[in-house]
Amino acid sequence: MKVHVFAATTKGPVQIERITREAAPISQVCLGRTTSVLPISSDYDDFVRQPSGVIERVLGPFEPGGFRLDASGEIGDGNSWQLPVLVAHALDRAGRLAGPGEDAGATLWITGTVDVDLRVGEVDFVGEKLHATREHFSSRVAKKCPVTLVVPAANLEDVADHGIAGVEGILGVCNADEVLRHVGLEPVTVPATGALQGTGDLVPLATGPVRLPRWRLVAMGISLLVFAALGTFLLLLPDLPPGTTFRDCDVCPEMVVVPGGAFVMGSPPDEPFRDDVEGPKHEVMVAAFAMGRFEVTRGEFTSFVEETGHAGENSCFVRIGSGGRLDTSKSWRDPGYPQGENDPVVCISWNTAKTYAAWLSEKTGQTYRLPSEAEWEYAARAGTRSPFHVGQTITSDQANYNGTSSYGEGERGVYRKRTLPVGSFAPNEFGLHDVHGNVWEWVEDCWNDSYRGAPRDGSPWLSGNCGRRVMRGGAWGSHPKNVRSAKRARYILEYRNYNFGFRVARSVGQ
Repeated sequence: MKVHVFAATTKGPVQIERITREAAPISQVCLGRTTSVLPISSDYDDFVRQPSGVIERVLGPFEPGGFRLDASGEIGDGNSWQLPVLVAHALDRAGRLAGPGEDAGATLWITGTVDVDLRVGEVDFVGEKLHATREHFSSRVAKKCPVTLVVPAANLEDVADHGIAGVEGILGVCNADEVLRHVGLEPVTVPATGALQGTGDLVPLATGPVRLPRWRLVAMGISLLVFAALGTFLLLLPDLPPGTTFRDCDVCPEMVVVPGGAFVMGSPPDEPFRDDVEGPKHEVMVAAFAMGRFEVTRGEFTSFVEETGHAGENSCFVRIGSGGRLDTSKSWRDPGYPQGENDPVVCISWNTAKTYAAWLSEKTGQTYRLPSEAEWEYAARAGTRSPFHVGQTITSDQANYNGTSSYGEGERGVYRKRTLPVGSFAPNEFGLHDVHGNVWEWVEDCWNDSYRGAPRDGSPWLSGNCGRRVMRGGAWGSHPKNVRSAKRARYILEYRNYNFGFRVARSVGQ
């Protein structure tokens, strides 16, 4: 039985019509029936190429480039195309992918990310994708080609919220093997190390070494020389002892020097309320740097606005009952609850946080920036591996969060429903205050659904979904599970919320 495969998009379903092997530029894939080559995602490398690429580990290497994907429309630049493309590859290998105009016994409507262990990850905009597909469902049913919706298990609630008619069933999956079994293919075993072994028609095509293109080898060599030169330069700079606090100007945030070192980033699989996006755990080496001792305050931000004339964005998303809305009468000046000059500034977008850091840099002659995600977690943990720097649980006497629920064996506490002045609670071992709760904090990194391929040198991850940036630390309205050291969230660059703030970082020795 042949199968039609459709990748779900917010503009409607896009049929994956044909897959052929051919050279394609790195991080690109051919789309449509033309000769044009369009970028599909900056995650293409991790998804396709060895040693970590899902497609190559399942179906063998693509030498020297990638594959051509003929589709009925543009899939887009997100990551939810990964699962449908993987399934289409498997069906094509078995000779069962139905092309345009071909009869098929089944139709799959698929959305989802997939990592090297074939785990399927949660995606955004499932409701919008379903809405854009309703007419398509009825037409497929009329042709007696039953439709199965395939979504990540984490998105099943999104599907349940929409009355879906004309489908045979809804398949919520945690692993790509479940989709393969559904269409009668043998599952694939993807080991963490060593040669890939599988069964049935999905045994890899090649076992030889992968030869990198010459240009890529040259680029790697240049990168190594640059990093070596940079490391030598930094060694010549004067060091500031860890724990040193300083200000570069009267209205600048107070900074504290964080010592360099290695740490294990991410959460273990048995940590309560762990999200898949918090893994896999991996060791990261972080160089010494300075980080804001506190979140940037209203007073500090006011100085920026008064000196630059920056509007500070006069609207903010506020909570109303169980929902919320964008309120044009609210802003960092009035987020809807009382604040003092020493409260953290809120209603701040990623773009504005970057503008503030650039102003500090110009004002002081130093290089201010947002911390990388790795720097943030390293500094927040301060040498600990527990969910919180204070231990296995946390109380509202140690941080400002929604204390109406507890974490682990901890106790319930108070819910203050507003920010508190920075430094209201004891710092961690690195001298940082409020890394748990008070306000969510923007960091530099683009969003990625896992740490597969993440930098291990403490630098920001600047590929992936860069239209969404990472936030850390939780806020005053967060339940304790969301103020853990490993908790990750992502939002669009322009989004402003009444519990969104930030803190800054800069290099030491300058």
